[in-house]
Amino acid sequence: MYVDHLKEYDLLQGLLKRLPKVDPYSTLVLNVSPDYSSTVSMQVAHYLSSEGKMLDLFGVDVPYPGEKRDFYERKFKREFKGFTLKYDKLILCEAAVLSGNNYKWLKNALFDFGYESDDIITVSLLEMTTSVFKCDFVGEYVSEMPEFYWERYNKHWE
Repeated sequence: MYVDHLKEYDLLQGLLKRLPKVDPYSTLVLNVSPDYSSTVSMQVAHYLSSEGKMLDLFGVDVPYPGEKRDFYERKFKREFKGFTLKYDKLILCEAAVLSGNNYKWLKNALFDFGYESDDIITVSLLEMTTSVFKCDFVGEYVSEMPEFYWERYNKHWE
């Protein structure tokens, strides 16, 4: 599935309209895989802003397919530690949830920090129908691997 700029825009607009309003002073957007998901995360943060306050963002690096997640999980826990008391609501945001494994370990890590399911909103522009993780808000469900217009060939795709 090829996602051009107009398709990405349309998906974003449909997704944003369904998101619940949140308090921008106590909500953090976790930009999961910033090199792929920053456009989506920033649009979510802008859309949910109010009273001149945009939601804060926190970048979360995740492993490529075939990489072990241990390094990324340790890094996340170390860097996120200082944020745990500042926010009541978290929004995990990703351009595409393919396997769902990253959202699984991230949500479990957030539980370890004391967050509960009701504190976490999961968002994805695209979600594979085969994903083991089911997001709260999805722009579109897909059955084939998405390819975004801005992507270049990546050895991890094989």
